[in-house]
Amino acid sequence: MKKSIFTILAIFAFAVLPIAAIAQNIQQPYIDMQARVEREVSPNELYVTIIIKESDYKGKKSLEQMQNKMLSVLTNNKIDIAESLSLNYMGSNVSYKVFSKRIVPRTEATYTLKLHDATVMQKVIYELETNEITNISLTSTKYTNEDALKTELGVEALKKAQEQARAYAGAIGQEIGKALSISSWSSQNSQQPRMYKSNVMMSANADAVAVESAPEISIGKLTYTVTVDVKFELK
Repeated sequence: MKKSIFTILAIFAFAVLPIAAIAQNIQQPYIDMQARVEREVSPNELYVTIIIKESDYKGKKSLEQMQNKMLSVLTNNKIDIAESLSLNYMGSNVSYKVFSKRIVPRTEATYTLKLHDATVMQKVIYELETNEITNISLTSTKYTNEDALKTELGVEALKKAQEQARAYAGAIGQEIGKALSISSWSSQNSQQPRMYKSNVMMSANADAVAVESAPEISIGKLTYTVTVDVKFELK
């Protein structure tokens, strides 16, 4: 009988210990601090949509002719066609390098061109226009180093939270200790890429117009925000 009582007491003691530890942790004085850091960056991937329709030329120019003009512009600007140009053909996105003359002729095609420089994009679009390819849109932008940027902003936000917590605690004659918990979240906002459409009227002397006279294409920056919530021990 005595053995049973001792066993019950031992089980009770082990059950109470975690509860006591939790209670002690809850009673630990702390300061809860939230800090946010944001930064604007220029996108380094620009996606341009190019649509060629034979109907736009009233049957005077074929899809193949206009496609060759497009490829000539890209080649002259040292664009890696196999890497940068994809063809949305019959509803599927196919790399240009698999596009061959053996494909059944069509009268319309949509292409996606990936570029990395706004100045190059400006020049390519202008030269496409002067070759009567004017159905062009800047449809999306991207920043490829966003993971590293988010980490950098997170560290900056943590330091900001620590500095604020130290100032707050000092105002009441206390100091902060170690961080008891850390949580963070991030967001990315961007301006909708302006749907760039040609306003250039093609004429017999269009080729004589200087590239510098073409309207500048505005590319919105991307804004990344990281917020952290940190609980610091109060001493």
